[in-house]
Amino acid sequence: MKAQSIVSFFRNSAFLLTGMVLGVFTSSCGEEFPEPMFTNSVIQGRVNFGFSSDGTRDNFLVTALGPYQEKRALTNSNGDFQIDGLGNGTYKLEVSKEGFGTKYYYGIQLFGFDTVWIFVDELYERVANKLPKLLTVETQNTSFSWLQENDIAITTNKTTGKVPARIFMADYKDVSYKHYQWTDEAHSLHRNGYDNMMFHVDNIPFESGKKIYLILYICNSYDRGYLNYYTGLWTFSTLEVERHSEVMNIIMP
Repeated sequence: MKAQSIVSFFRNSAFLLTGMVLGVFTSSCGEEFPEPMFTNSVIQGRVNFGFSSDGTRDNFLVTALGPYQEKRALTNSNGDFQIDGLGNGTYKLEVSKEGFGTKYYYGIQLFGFDTVWIFVDELYERVANKLPKLLTVETQNTSFSWLQENDIAITTNKTTGKVPARIFMADYKDVSYKHYQWTDEAHSLHRNGYDNMMFHVDNIPFESGKKIYLILYICNSYDRGYLNYYTGLWTFSTLEVERHSEVMNIIMP
């Protein structure tokens, strides 16, 4: 056999083998997932309120999202729930109810004949307040000499009451509740000698002279949050993603 014919033979064989492999993968991608090996696992638990809520614990929708299925249950008057007939695999649990923040639990592993207990703590009612207009960001280098070196005060147009809010800060402009380097509660404050409410934020961990961007969101002040292991960020179940301020900036004192 001539050298050119040998090369052509191996080239055509390679194309044929590649086509067969791609055909296998293509046909596999179009198939449904296989049935789980076991379908008799259970997730059960109880929901509990945070400090600011005193309503009834019934009719919370609890959804188990797994690799093969989604199954749901409602809580009873004691906040108890049970989801039966779950297949093996890793599940995410979603707990929701109108007027409350949605809470998630990740990485719930079921191996067959398992009963896993989940205590859903710190559920919070969404707050009814509106975020006031933010006017200026003050530091000890402005007229607010009473502030500590790593503190700020954000002035507002609100004259009475308090507003629960959380601040998110970063050294980049597109700071948000999804993209930030530091977050903390923004304390509502009425200080003697000042007409309007302000937000006081203390112990900010950015170095002096650095330009920092900030944004405020309505968020229940009792919401301590929980770590989202997939993003590495803290998630706050009562944070109102549509109710936020404009991005502002400061030079750290």
